[in-house]
Amino acid sequence: MRIILDRIKYSRETKKDILFDNPYSYGKVNINNEKCNGCSKCIGECIVGAISIKDGKAIIDHDKCIYCGNCTQICDKAALEMVHDCKFCTLEQAGNELKQKIYKKFKRSLVLRSVDTGSCNACMLELAATQNTYYDISRFGVKFAASPRHSDGIVVTGPVTINMREALIKTYNAMPEPRLVIAVGACSLDGGIFKDGYGSVGKLGDIIPVDLYIPGCPPSPQAIVYGLLKLVDRI
Repeated sequence: MRIILDRIKYSRETKKDILFDNPYSYGKVNINNEKCNGCSKCIGECIVGAISIKDGKAIIDHDKCIYCGNCTQICDKAALEMVHDCKFCTLEQAGNELKQKIYKKFKRSLVLRSVDTGSCNACMLELAATQNTYYDISRFGVKFAASPRHSDGIVVTGPVTINMREALIKTYNAMPEPRLVIAVGACSLDGGIFKDGYGSVGKLGDIIPVDLYIPGCPPSPQAIVYGLLKLVDRI
């Protein structure tokens, strides 16, 4: 009832500054080399093996990191710090190459098909949140379709499982060219915490070409929106 009354009072409540500074969000883990003494405590705390020691200092493989923040809590020297900047997606192609690939077709709009290849559903929930009235990503020309044949690209969440590999490839091939692939979440990037499981077949990039990686476990709606807007900006 309170939600209904809130909607009646405020009508459509959409966040104008969609990439606002959110202290509850998370970004990359940064390492202060002046404080790090190479004690290796963070390595034992990392469940995905994203941290290693090189030249007596810790380094982080952000392709493997799930951004859980456990390493920052175990560090006695406070050498590791998680920032709150959601702007940490990765474009896999050079800007001009990507622009030439998609500009004539998309005309600065983007229609996507969501494909869950075996996620825990966390990334799917955050992806769905980008379409609510608060974030409202449709106002930027980004929409989701029910069929890959009507889509410009696919958004993949979760590690690619044995049972979903063929379905993923068929969905990718069903899209008209040029086609985009957007990997959302640590699982789609490197398999996440499931990468060593018998049901995982490996990285998404080893199966189909990926244009945009949005890391996180799960990535926040802000991080997803920023990644998609960065992609549209290159179109």
